[in-house]
Amino acid sequence: MNLKRIFSLGLVLSALYACNNEQGLFQSLPASKTGIKFQNTLYKKDTFNILYYLYYFNGGGVSTGDINNDGLADVYFTANHPSGNKLYLNKGGMVFEDITEKAGVAGSSEWCTGVTMADVNGDGWLDIYVSAINGVRGLKGRNELFINNKNGTFTESAAQYGLDKAGFTTQTAFFDYDHDGDLDCFIMNHSQRPHQNILDTSHRKDVSDAAGDYLLRNDVAATGKFTDVSAEAGISQSSLGYGLGLAIADFNNDGWEDIYVGNDFHENDYYYINQGNGSFKESGADHFRHYSRFSMGNDAADYDNDGQLDLITVDMLPPDEKTVKTYGSDENLDIYRMKIQQNGYQNQYSRNVLQRNNGNGVSFSDVAVMNNIAATDWSWAPLFADFDNDGVKDLFVSSGIVKRPVDLDYVRYVSSLYAQQNVDNTDKFDDMVIEKMPDGAAHPFFFKGDLQKGFTDVSKDWGTAKMKGYYNGSAYADLDNDGDLDMVINSIDATATVLQNNAKAATYVNIHLRADSGNTFGLGAKVYLFTKEGMQYQQQMLTRGFQSSVAPGLHFGLGKLTSVDSVLIVWPDQTYQLLKDIPAGKTLLAEKKQAAGQFDASKFLPPITSDWVDVTSNINCAWKHKEDIFLDFNKQQLIPHLQSTRGPKIAVADINKDGLDDIYACGANEQPGTLLLQTKPGVFVPIDVPVFGNSLNYEEVDALFFDANNDTWPDLYVVSGGNMYPNASLALADRLFLNDGKGHFQLASANLPATLVNKSCVRAADIDQDGDQDLFVGGLADATYYGAPQTSYLLLNDGKGVFSIADKSVADLNNIGMVTSADFADINKDGWPDLAIAGEWMGVKVYLNNKGKFKAQELPKSTGLWQSVQFADVNADGQLDILAGNWGQNSKLFAGKNGPLKMYVKDFDRNGSVEQVVCYTVDGKEYTFLAKDELERYLPVLKKAYLTYSEVAGKTVDYMFYDLFKDYTELKAETLSSTAFLGDGKGSFTPQILPSAVQASPIFSFMKAGNGFVAAGNFYGVIPYEGRYDALNPTWFAFGTSGQTKVKQVVHLNGEVRDMKVVKSANGQQWVVIARNNAPLQFYQAELK
Repeated sequence: MNLKRIFSLGLVLSALYACNNEQGLFQSLPASKTGIKFQNTLYKKDTFNILYYLYYFNGGGVSTGDINNDGLADVYFTANHPSGNKLYLNKGGMVFEDITEKAGVAGSSEWCTGVTMADVNGDGWLDIYVSAINGVRGLKGRNELFINNKNGTFTESAAQYGLDKAGFTTQTAFFDYDHDGDLDCFIMNHSQRPHQNILDTSHRKDVSDAAGDYLLRNDVAATGKFTDVSAEAGISQSSLGYGLGLAIADFNNDGWEDIYVGNDFHENDYYYINQGNGSFKESGADHFRHYSRFSMGNDAADYDNDGQLDLITVDMLPPDEKTVKTYGSDENLDIYRMKIQQNGYQNQYSRNVLQRNNGNGVSFSDVAVMNNIAATDWSWAPLFADFDNDGVKDLFVSSGIVKRPVDLDYVRYVSSLYAQQNVDNTDKFDDMVIEKMPDGAAHPFFFKGDLQKGFTDVSKDWGTAKMKGYYNGSAYADLDNDGDLDMVINSIDATATVLQNNAKAATYVNIHLRADSGNTFGLGAKVYLFTKEGMQYQQQMLTRGFQSSVAPGLHFGLGKLTSVDSVLIVWPDQTYQLLKDIPAGKTLLAEKKQAAGQFDASKFLPPITSDWVDVTSNINCAWKHKEDIFLDFNKQQLIPHLQSTRGPKIAVADINKDGLDDIYACGANEQPGTLLLQTKPGVFVPIDVPVFGNSLNYEEVDALFFDANNDTWPDLYVVSGGNMYPNASLALADRLFLNDGKGHFQLASANLPATLVNKSCVRAADIDQDGDQDLFVGGLADATYYGAPQTSYLLLNDGKGVFSIADKSVADLNNIGMVTSADFADINKDGWPDLAIAGEWMGVKVYLNNKGKFKAQELPKSTGLWQSVQFADVNADGQLDILAGNWGQNSKLFAGKNGPLKMYVKDFDRNGSVEQVVCYTVDGKEYTFLAKDELERYLPVLKKAYLTYSEVAGKTVDYMFYDLFKDYTELKAETLSSTAFLGDGKGSFTPQILPSAVQASPIFSFMKAGNGFVAAGNFYGVIPYEGRYDALNPTWFAFGTSGQTKVKQVVHLNGEVRDMKVVKSANGQQWVVIARNNAPLQFYQAELK
């Protein structure tokens, strides 16, 4: 025997074993270990496939719960084939036994979808409700309710309880919507109406028995059945809905559970607010600013530990460069407007959305992109849970589809086939057509949560990145009772996945809830956990993710904490109990019979209030900005975003010296600007209408009150722009209105030089110390050549209000870029006002004033898409800094990119007009932002060069444009983050990125407020693929002495904020007035000291 050889072989085998057993947080257990051999094999029969049933590849669900009350979570799977459902009993040690036949729960339906475990009859034992499809291509089935017999067997009793619905059910949830102590039922169905036939929203009032949703009240105690109360409760039952995601949660913290239905395709998601009187009000448009376009599964949870339930809805956006460039589910702007907006639907975009609850459900902001979770491919089940027990919720997303029917090459192939063959009247092409669909395998995603950094994709580190398949319904539970959450996933054409959690040493607390009868597991109860590191919050609700439900009980990770200060439990009837000094590693059983009193949130939780009080209804001001119908994309098809919707700006001054501030509001094209005189406190009346009414054909983009002629009365300068008119158009002329000393104005057209270009801003300062106010006027963009650097102007005042353009020797402003904003201040304290300017595709520039002569310097690596710039002492060190509002981080142009954003400008196809090609950088490689299908609409040369989309998908811009990629103008944006540039008083600045809370949208305005500043913005003028920026409510922030930041939202305000100013009234009273695009002025009472 060769012992040396055996020893060497042993070392090799040991090494191989170690390599094969390298694992992350999760380990996928084989069926040979678990005994779970379930496979969801798709039912196959003639004329039944993806071509005939659009949800053929949606897969099945999974439910976890302890069906025999032995303390171990069991597992139920639904299948997309007859008699395929399975129930597995947990034997301990991650070993399971198939008891389906013995338990009698296989079901009779041919195609099952969702499953929920709940104690429907209130006896303390979990029952099983299975949703099914009936009537699609001859499928037979109905929803089934398996009542637990408490002996390992179940009795199917759906008809007995009035729950045997037969239609197109995706999922069902049980909750006590009327708080009468028993569980009611919500059944979510989906339409079979061809989604190409898009009807307007007036058809929501129609009723479809098979596709409409149902709310059924539990009247078992009185009648023995559930009663359909859908119509009287305000539940939509039309065939417009394609319900795939269902979340039950108290989003607005009023003590009543609300309903959120995620709808696929064009129909908006439904947000039903519980009115507390047995009815619901669909209120999505009042609280959500946009939705996911193809809503799949969803989950509601407090992901950021602020005591507010947030919401995630998943969609189909691919994360990788190659697949996303062949993905055809976002329409171009014209089709989007026709299908979505003109039919009355809200805005929606094909990507995951993370709807952050801004406080009591008043408004929600989608921050998925900046949290790096917007793209998880063809996704199904999102689930928030603290998988690593660090005290912060993580995110799981199941993903993958057997075939991709929206692949652009496939769509082109099918379109060609339809044109050549009579496909609709035969099935002989079915197999060939399906075979042409690309495979859509993906992996389950894990994202680690962090309260400061957001989410990070840890799929590789946690052990799922190399898995490939079609992962659908999913559920978590602590299957082995070791103090961490494991995962179970239902997969198509593969054995179900069981992921065992191997979390390192970290502490936790489990809370189990129990009531004596009715709602025995306390569904809807809220649990708040308080520790020295903060608060965690969960609401007990079992139906989550996609077609699935989780086991009762709430799991809280504690990180390294050894105890919990207190646990607050609020039951659905608002009785409550408080438990104190809970050691870590415990499972607590909280019983409702120990609860008492009526919960008062103000005694336990921080108040959710707005610092600014809306007093608009008390102000008499009828003016409203009215945006014109001009669309920049019709003129320059490939510009990144609109330039014509930058208004309205406002100017504020006491024009008649009566002690009351007045307002000039800039008008859009075909809307003249308006001078609003404050005649008495809070009453604003338009005056000098004939004078300003002549501005009907101007697009006013900025205005400034200043003393032009040194008579001590405020005069008015109005800037013209709008991106509609070509250079040299008279509609681009700026106007100066002189105050007659009585608060009235006359146009002084002869006092200004001709600056007939598209402009953006105006600022005033005595730049040459001659005792009068000079002006900087920013040049924005050529209306026919976006990307060409524009000239800005320094206008010198002769002391009498007559202006001339300063010589180049004073300030070289020729072709400096596309300026959006500017500001004057003396940054080096030499007594001479310096100038800062910023704009799109240019750096922040500082012009130091040397006795009336300006010398420019650009801050290093500061090129961006800047929208606002302002001097301020941000960090209270006595030196002036620069606040600069950029495009923000909640953008596809930013997320996941690690190099500069670039734009290449050239007449690529030599047709006499220039095109703009925007590219982002990943790992040093540049990729076009738009895919071939959008680029070739306006650059047909690409269509001729590449016949298929896959040829250039995942390829760099130089590859796609081959020999055309030369002789271009290159612009770049090295940062998209809004930034404070901290000054040293000598002209040098150090960048400090502003808090993430204000990175959610482009910032168009800053305003000083107390020891901090308020940022506001939002921007809608982008194509659907980019998705409008609407997440930013006006938000206050401040820098502490040691560099830390404080952040607080000051008010819920929807819309595109363009300006904020303080308006003074009588007796020291003042308001903040906010100007929004295409909206009235808003007035707020605010403490600004």
